[in-house]
Amino acid sequence: MGDLLSGLLPERLANSYAAFLSQGECSESEAVERAGSQVSLEELISRGLVHRVVYSSSTAIRPTDPALAFREIIHDLQRRLIESSDQLAAAYSRLNDVQRIFSQRAIEQAPEEGIRIVTDKEEIHSLSLSLINSAQSDFLGLHTWRFSMPLRKESSAPPPRSVISRNVRCRSIYSTEYFDNEVGYYVIQSSIAEGEEVRIMRHLPMKMKLVDEEVAMLPLTPSGANGVALIRAPVIVKALRQYFELLWAKATPVASPDGTEAVPVPSAHNGPSELQLQLVGMMALGLKDESIANRTGMSLRTVRRHISTIMEMLSAETRFAAGVMASKRGWIK
Repeated sequence: MGDLLSGLLPERLANSYAAFLSQGECSESEAVERAGSQVSLEELISRGLVHRVVYSSSTAIRPTDPALAFREIIHDLQRRLIESSDQLAAAYSRLNDVQRIFSQRAIEQAPEEGIRIVTDKEEIHSLSLSLINSAQSDFLGLHTWRFSMPLRKESSAPPPRSVISRNVRCRSIYSTEYFDNEVGYYVIQSSIAEGEEVRIMRHLPMKMKLVDEEVAMLPLTPSGANGVALIRAPVIVKALRQYFELLWAKATPVASPDGTEAVPVPSAHNGPSELQLQLVGMMALGLKDESIANRTGMSLRTVRRHISTIMEMLSAETRFAAGVMASKRGWIK
């Protein structure tokens, strides 16, 4: 019994309880001797391991049935675990408060190393241009289809050719809605024409601009019209860069205006054609047949015939199943 209770109770209490179980009920004076002291006996009683039995002329100490005693031990462990969890949560809360206060002081003492909130529209526009022109190696962008006012061709501007000409790698991920809208499609093709690398992705979570892993601009609202956060904190900017790279790896490349396919051709001789791979990529993005036809220049009937062939190649009965099978075969990168 002592071995069974090891780790659940202090060793002295475990041994005392084992002695009570083996020797049975006894007088209170004998119980004190078994427990080692009156204090230890009272602790055994408080833990529910033994209990007093009152007779007409005397009082005895009786060991509690092991099944009940173990249950009480477990309840006590649960109670202590909850208390420890509460203490741990309180400690984390205090740690967060300390970190918040420390970060705020750091920003106040060195604003260039922290986060600055900008709400003036003219200043936001000026900062956007400054970010692009200050890029030395990388300019990254995330573009969702969320605007306070409808997007116009004249209001959209790709990275200046002068930026790309000095070997700045410009990469942007656009949400699928751009590819499904006349103005959005113009924006994408204009960016590619200027030398920017472009990919599209469904359910893009937010807008973002990031330069050289040194500074990032994030909107305060989905459209970004009400203000932005200009972030220079190295840890945050680096995390945002890593997040962009994860999205970039999952996004689908867009063909350039001259018709060059962005999706690589598989090495298998009997694999899908370049056109079929492009169509699979568009299907995976959720584009409708009409949109695919508009983007490829094919008739709607031709697009549907190709899609039917693709689904037959994949032995898929639905477009969703086709997407799953294409992904498994490595057709979707």
